[in-house]
Amino acid sequence: MRTFTRQWIQWKKTNRLLLLYFISYIIVILMPVIGIGFFSYRLAFYTAVDEISHSHINSLRHTVATFDDTLRRINSLTVGIGMDGRLNSYSADNDNRYLLNEFQDMLKQAVAQDQKIQSIQLFFESGQVMISSDRLIHPYQGNMADRWVEAIRRTDQDHLWLPPRLMSNNDEQEKSIITYISKVPISYHNKIGYLAIHLYEDQLQELLTQMQNIAHMNTYIVASDGQFITSYKQVNVGNDVTQANMKQVASTIGEGFFTDKAHHPHLLVAYSTPIWNGWRLVSQTPLTNIYERLSYIGWLTLGFCVLLSIIGIAISYWLSRKMYDPIKQLMERARTYMDELSLENPLHHTNELSLVSDVLKTAVGEKKLLDQHFRKQTPAMLDRFAMALLHDRLTDSRDIKEQIELYRLGLSLRGYVVIVVEMDYAAELAQRFSSKDLNLYRFAIANIISELIQIQTHYRFIITDVSEYQQAVIINVFDMMEAEELRELAGHMQSVIGELLKLSVSIGIGSVYLDITQSHKSYQEALQVLKSKLLHGAKSVLLYEIQNKEKDGIYYPLLQTEKQITNNLKAGNTKEVLSILEKLKTEITQKQLQSESVYMAYNRVLEASIEALLEHNGHPRQLFGPDIILYRELAKRETIDHIHQWISGIVAQITTYIQEQDNKNNKTVEKVVAYIHTHYQTDLSIEMIAIGVGLNSSYLSRIFKQHKSQTILEYLTLKRMEESKNLLMDTNMNLNDISMAVGYNNVNSYIRFFKKIEGITPGEYRKKRVP
Repeated sequence: MRTFTRQWIQWKKTNRLLLLYFISYIIVILMPVIGIGFFSYRLAFYTAVDEISHSHINSLRHTVATFDDTLRRINSLTVGIGMDGRLNSYSADNDNRYLLNEFQDMLKQAVAQDQKIQSIQLFFESGQVMISSDRLIHPYQGNMADRWVEAIRRTDQDHLWLPPRLMSNNDEQEKSIITYISKVPISYHNKIGYLAIHLYEDQLQELLTQMQNIAHMNTYIVASDGQFITSYKQVNVGNDVTQANMKQVASTIGEGFFTDKAHHPHLLVAYSTPIWNGWRLVSQTPLTNIYERLSYIGWLTLGFCVLLSIIGIAISYWLSRKMYDPIKQLMERARTYMDELSLENPLHHTNELSLVSDVLKTAVGEKKLLDQHFRKQTPAMLDRFAMALLHDRLTDSRDIKEQIELYRLGLSLRGYVVIVVEMDYAAELAQRFSSKDLNLYRFAIANIISELIQIQTHYRFIITDVSEYQQAVIINVFDMMEAEELRELAGHMQSVIGELLKLSVSIGIGSVYLDITQSHKSYQEALQVLKSKLLHGAKSVLLYEIQNKEKDGIYYPLLQTEKQITNNLKAGNTKEVLSILEKLKTEITQKQLQSESVYMAYNRVLEASIEALLEHNGHPRQLFGPDIILYRELAKRETIDHIHQWISGIVAQITTYIQEQDNKNNKTVEKVVAYIHTHYQTDLSIEMIAIGVGLNSSYLSRIFKQHKSQTILEYLTLKRMEESKNLLMDTNMNLNDISMAVGYNNVNSYIRFFKKIEGITPGEYRKKRVP
């Protein structure tokens, strides 16, 4: 069973390429055949639809001409009656029986001459009189038969067509009637009444039937808004479908046609241009008959496509074999070579041609690829080896020696020092250069260091990147180098890098140790001594042995300095604040504080400055931008000079803002005082005053208290008391009127506040002052 399974998989994989060629040729040959057949059938269908639609439109044009003639005759009759000079006479004299008889005779004669007319009615506004061709004169009562009067009254048009409605004849039979209404007399501004001509709908349907010469077609007369007037149907189409078609026609202009494929069966809808009264003729024909007529073309096309498909399949198979047989022979030879080379089983290959490619690649270039891969991986492996030494992850001398021999470094196990080269002004470099540019700079620095060590000392070394801006050099010095020799070597590196790359670098040098396993100690010392760059400045060469002998400063007492800075910031004394910062920088430099203490001191200065800004209704985002985090910006400064320069700029901006805010607050307080003096007679509140001057109430209360040493309500109360004392002394107003005049709605509240401030009641004050 297993043997059979392997043979089946082998056969399947072997013939998969043949199947792929076969399918590709079938797609290339058959797709055009199927596409041509499909589009030929669609072209025949659309051509037939186009011809039928044009024939429908021509038929509608003839029918429109006939209807237009009929409706114009109705309009001519209306004009003839509406321009009769006797209308005005009868309107003025409704009791004139002679004119009444003449009108009725004229209306009856008009009805008798045209079988399409059911009746004619005249309505006069004077007297509310209705004259009909089929009835005697009668007063208008608004019954169902006479509702056409209300329809014409509701519109500003001179003429109006009403849709079909049921009316009773003289024989009491109900007929569907279409009504044409006109205001009379015609062409006069002053209308005395209305004329209505009632037409039989079945007469219009008969006219449609006579003009109909196309089978399987429904014909409709619709108003301009899509309402049905009348229709002649030969096929059954749902009312909802028809109404949807009529609405679509109502939204179009001119004549044309469209195909409704949203409903079943599909419909061809043609429509004419509007008749003079706005009606349109619409035809509706199911496309089922067209599909049936074109079915033979579809079968013919299908047969032709099947024939071509069979021919195409045969050609595809022949071409596939023609292409595949040479490849099959090549693959069989490749399997033989794979067995000889002991390569992987060909059953694991997903692509037959890749098998041949693997054989050629293995036979010709396997060794070359391995060598290239090792060379490419060597820098990364050296970096990992160096990082393991620097971080104390290699403690066994034998393992270290094996890796030195593997990478052919030529290092001994005795005498090592670590130098760390750091690019200065990292924050500025990150803004000026992309990551790609910084990588190029690190590569260039590594090359310069390598050449200088080889030229000046001939020592063996390993160089690696330890961060984005730092590179560490592990130097095998063979002998114990003096500190001055290391300083000289580092200084030369620094000057060459600055000259060639226009970059400033600082260099930290650790102590020299006897064993390679202690190189991590020298590395930590180099990193530690680089922190002294904060006080020594950029472009420094710092030796751990020398720097470690210097006494490190202790914590700097900043409380007094912080208070001075805060007070002067609030007062807006920019020069004084800058002078205090200059003094702070000098003391920190003299005391040689640790970097942590320096950043802590300036963080407290920054915090005091921000608090002063917040107290004056400001915010760092408002002043320095939404994306600036000041504490993070401070941490980016690498030297005391850069920190001092940056913090001085920050403080200057804050003091300038505070000065502007104080000036603005003075003007705001003056506005508040003026507002109180103007509106103290009303029932004022802090919120109303804040709205009056356009500020937040809590902020307004705070700045008013700062500038006036009293609250807004205290100031308002004193103002009211002063004004009330004037009224008590200079007028005979009673206390209730005085309290209202100075803004108190309650006289008891006024008396309570007066006594609280003056110590006596208003009445006692008046008696005491009046002689």
